[in-house]
Amino acid sequence: MSVLKDFEHRLEALFEGFFAKQFKSGIQPVEIAKKLVREMDAHRTISVSKLYVPNRYSILISEADAERIKPFETTLVSEFQSFLIAHAKKEGYELLGRPQIAIKAVPRLSLGEVLIESTLESREPGVEKEGAGDAYLVRSGAGGETKFLLADTTIKIGRAADNHIIISDPNVSRYHARIESVGAQHLIKDLESTNGTFVNGAKVDERRLKNGDTIAIGTTKLYFRREAGV
Repeated sequence: MSVLKDFEHRLEALFEGFFAKQFKSGIQPVEIAKKLVREMDAHRTISVSKLYVPNRYSILISEADAERIKPFETTLVSEFQSFLIAHAKKEGYELLGRPQIAIKAVPRLSLGEVLIESTLESREPGVEKEGAGDAYLVRSGAGGETKFLLADTTIKIGRAADNHIIISDPNVSRYHARIESVGAQHLIKDLESTNGTFVNGAKVDERRLKNGDTIAIGTTKLYFRREAGV
């Protein structure tokens, strides 16, 4: 049985068709579940060895829908959490703790309209961040954004299959560039590539990366981001 089908059966057992009968023009939990997994899939963060996904989700619905589901909100949130955990396990994703889900009423939304927002919290609330914060590369594509977490290691970029970030582009060398972690800083180094490595439009052999820098490798652009420290 698929994760979604199992979720549907659990809801049916819990609510005995309540939503189908009473919420014909409003929200449906199964549709919210589908939106949650799409949000999870679209915002993956890749590290050297793991594939992280958001662990905090906000479900934005109309005020009328929020009032209707209020008696069942705690149960629904618990079911959504279990559903996301099962989906993450099935796909091989890494979740940093049990996903936190909040249902919020938004006046501008119409009956039945649902929006999902998500974030990846890398540390528990209340724990002070160290250094300059997490650094990562963002790569945009047809399937959404992919984030590559830059840990305290060297990240290789190129066309060859054993790179950490693989770019299938004939303009990219097999081993094109690498990003090194030096203390709290990250350096990008060109590996004598054929067509060069560019940062903010300038060709570089080596450059310290700053928040907001754009890296061009072949026809691919990667965006360097760093979370602000506390």
